[in-house]
Amino acid sequence: MSHRGIRTRRARGALTAGVALAAAAGLLTAAPAAQAVSGEPSAAGDHSFTARLVIGEGDAMRGCSAALVHRQWLLTATSCFASTPGAEVKSGKPALKSTATLGDRTLEIVEVVPRDDRDVAMVRLAEPVTTVQPVKLAADAPVAGENLLGAGFGRTRTEWVPNQLHTGEFRVDSATATTVALTGQNGVSVCKGDTGGPALRGTDSGFELTAVHSRSWQGGCFGEAGTETRTGAVDARVDGLAGWVKDVRNRDRSHSADIDGDGKADLVVLRSNGDIVVHRNQGDSFAPGRVMSGGWGRFVTWKDMGRLYFADVNGDRKADLIVHTSDGNIAVRTNHGTYWDSGTHWSTGWGRFIDGSDMGRLYFEDVNGDRKADLLVHTSDGNIAVRTNHGTYWDSGTHWSTGWGRFVTWKDMGRLYFEDVNGDGKADLLVHTSDGNIAVRTNHGTYWDQGTHWSTGWGRFIDGSDMGTLMFGDATGDGKADLFVHTKDGEVAVRTNHGNYWDSGKVMITL
Repeated sequence: MSHRGIRTRRARGALTAGVALAAAAGLLTAAPAAQAVSGEPSAAGDHSFTARLVIGEGDAMRGCSAALVHRQWLLTATSCFASTPGAEVKSGKPALKSTATLGDRTLEIVEVVPRDDRDVAMVRLAEPVTTVQPVKLAADAPVAGENLLGAGFGRTRTEWVPNQLHTGEFRVDSATATTVALTGQNGVSVCKGDTGGPALRGTDSGFELTAVHSRSWQGGCFGEAGTETRTGAVDARVDGLAGWVKDVRNRDRSHSADIDGDGKADLVVLRSNGDIVVHRNQGDSFAPGRVMSGGWGRFVTWKDMGRLYFADVNGDRKADLIVHTSDGNIAVRTNHGTYWDSGTHWSTGWGRFIDGSDMGRLYFEDVNGDRKADLLVHTSDGNIAVRTNHGTYWDSGTHWSTGWGRFVTWKDMGRLYFEDVNGDGKADLLVHTSDGNIAVRTNHGTYWDQGTHWSTGWGRFIDGSDMGTLMFGDATGDGKADLFVHTKDGEVAVRTNHGNYWDSGKVMITL
């Protein structure tokens, strides 16, 4: 039977199945017991955004399903990743080895981000999928009587582990704020292995994701035939979660830094799962990312163990990893080409300078032109001091500028950056005001001048909470800092420095 273009229609008969399911939710089968919707095989290429998940290994291996909602992210059921039924699933790398297959590609799952109010999780793939169009999330809630299309890679009536996507029609019986009760039509049921798979609403332009499979009676599924006939299910609603999905995708921290020492700034991403991923600058694009270090998950928010910076501290032209812990210590981990070493202690007493909410902020850039990153201290009283790099420590510093107290939190008048804009080897001061203007104040050896206006229209790029973030780094290798624009849709564009302005730029990668 065809399932294209399913439209809302009135329910057939009394809505008793949803009530019964809601009352007996604890008796329904959840994901950890799972290994396909028992309907018809999906035509080749249809619903190609549906992924087959394999979680665990050996006798503990189990299957689930999911839906691609972004190039590198799936939406599925949190319960798929519980080590045992009902066990808590924490954000981060999955406890068990996990993979996702879309079409002919099988990719490792490197991060799980659960919601705390329903059986829904975002799942990050090791690499982006560029050959499949992600499914859009529905904005409107499911309503009683509406018919949805369920999909999954779980068992069918006759197969234990099918390798083909199956689909079937489900009627909406009722909905709560976080769940929707469904009844499979014409004997269709959600079976083991379908957990996390999509429940789809047909629209004039295709399908949109309304819910993901969570629990079911499994009537008519392989292994249940003859013992269970109920085809009801409870799915977790995902309509209205587009904002949350975007927020999860934008928890990463992006930086520009020359990691390989070729003179061109690479794109460095600290992922929310703790991986530091380097996208090398290939001139007209950034390469696919490579994990250079891991275990930094508690340094992403700047509210836990501390924060990270990337700058050339030893003068070899390769960015080192600077670790600023919440106890106030700063250690430098030297760049050895493919890894940063275990590091050495450089400074202490900076516990109140992590994120600008207390005594101030720190920056690391070469201010005096010796190619080694100095320490810039921006205090909440508005002063900026430069502490010169002496090889194994930064000195007690000298005062360079004042009046920047309303630029510390990034929530008031704007924010500051330090990069070499004019190509003389010394970091200039870039002032990004909340009205959207960017001015460059040139480094004159002991102070920055009054500056000149370079660009406008960046008012919604201050702290990353609105349209995105800005970074500055030499992407072209000419010694002058270009403007990196990282928007919340994942695009990173580079706007080239032309001496007194940055051009309209080019998208170098979509994360």
